[in-house]
Amino acid sequence: MAAFFKAFLPMLALVIITIFIYNVLKVYVLENIKVNKWIPLIAALVVLFIPQLAWPGLRNSYLYYVQTCIFLIFFLWFMDIVGFTKNSSSNRNNNNKNSTIIRSKAKPERVNKNKDIEVINNNKKKKKKK
Repeated sequence: MAAFFKAFLPMLALVIITIFIYNVLKVYVLENIKVNKWIPLIAALVVLFIPQLAWPGLRNSYLYYVQTCIFLIFFLWFMDIVGFTKNSSSNRNNNNKNSTIIRSKAKPERVNKNKDIEVINNNKKKKKKK
């Protein structure tokens, strides 16, 4: 049971720290960067596989936790861009586009140019003063 907590507690701490760092980065940095949706996924895969191929003994080091944290940040960014989360940046952009309604401008000169068209006047009759 002690071995379980020895392995589980660092993992839990890593996930909490990673989500906190991602949310801070998302608010201040990642929403301002406009990239193709595949770039964060490719970066995440590079961060995941290249260090393990180059340095196989990295598993016992603290750099393994840093690598995992960076991988999770890139992967969460990809998930946010694609739209798998509720409050993703792609959903916010779509809502702004749909809320804009283009209305045509009234053109009163058309009535004055066409004399053949009857125009209904809405002038109210004035009452006579006594």
